[in-house]
Amino acid sequence: MSGVTTVKTALFNETYHAAYEYVSDFTAFTLLNAMKAGGIDLNGPVRESRLLSQIACSEVNRPLLNWALHFLEQQEFVRKTTGPGGTAVLTLTAKGRDWTNPGNPFPAVHVAPSLKLIEYAGTFWLRAIRGEVQPQHRLFNREGIALWEVYFHNAHDLYAVHNQWAAEELADLIPAESCTILELGTGFGSATRALLTEIRLRSKFVEEYTVSDASRLLAAKAGRMLEGELPPHKLRQLTLDINEVKSGGETYDFIYAVNVMHCAEDLALSLDALRRLLKPGGRIVLSECVREHYRSRLHQEFIFSLLPDFKPVGGADGDTSCFGFLRPEDWWEVMQAAGFRDICVKMNEGPVRGAIITGSREG
Repeated sequence: MSGVTTVKTALFNETYHAAYEYVSDFTAFTLLNAMKAGGIDLNGPVRESRLLSQIACSEVNRPLLNWALHFLEQQEFVRKTTGPGGTAVLTLTAKGRDWTNPGNPFPAVHVAPSLKLIEYAGTFWLRAIRGEVQPQHRLFNREGIALWEVYFHNAHDLYAVHNQWAAEELADLIPAESCTILELGTGFGSATRALLTEIRLRSKFVEEYTVSDASRLLAAKAGRMLEGELPPHKLRQLTLDINEVKSGGETYDFIYAVNVMHCAEDLALSLDALRRLLKPGGRIVLSECVREHYRSRLHQEFIFSLLPDFKPVGGADGDTSCFGFLRPEDWWEVMQAAGFRDICVKMNEGPVRGAIITGSREG
């Protein structure tokens, strides 16, 4: 892959990958249970057209249903064959029929926040794709917000690796003298805490740290939570939508974001505007969930595809459309289109899960 390197990191080890696959199977299990609870019969071979009729998905949500059926096939919970007249037929596999949740077989990797959020989404997924409920109302009610806060936490190992990898990369780049940092999509502050910890471990200093989020309430909340981490005169709060960045200013030495930028409506345009916020020679450091190709579905998409910011993505070569998460080479191309120099995209060794994307503004 042009411009992309594979690196070995202890964060994405064999146990992590095994735990990730367990959560993927749990997601498929949740999907099947959601269908069964809605009266969808998959016990015998069923024509795909009949299944689609039973599910009665609204046309606008058809991509969500297509994703679900591809995901069930990918996880080998269903098998698709060609029946008489070329009709597609779906059949439950032995795995799909017999899989039961054994509990996390890899206790060294804390995955409960993923399981709980997936299980919660499963309670309304079928009604959501039918257009009977607005999923964002369920995902951001009191119960949903509590689940998100635990999900985006550094104790949640399945997610925290992306925070930790980015924090280590940026902390290594920070010079001995102090610097200014803008963090995008701070949310609940877990990426911030990971970075500040790595900075302290290296005995480095920050002149000014700006936390930002499209939500004014989240930006303010993150600022309050971090008051003990930095002196008040070094901590700033900013309401910033990555789709509405005002170019110019040359304000920051570094821009930092974990699993934020893929939500941009026009990624190259947003990155170009962010590049102009950097001082000459300043660098952007992004950490992103990525996929190997567009035939690969990620279990995270089951939840995130229900959100309006998660747009369909896919390859021009006819690969199956997915949601939100790009391939490593896509990041290299869009960074180049946005005008960055010294672009580096690192992806983890083994099954592709994450990438670190860096680039600099011209000096």
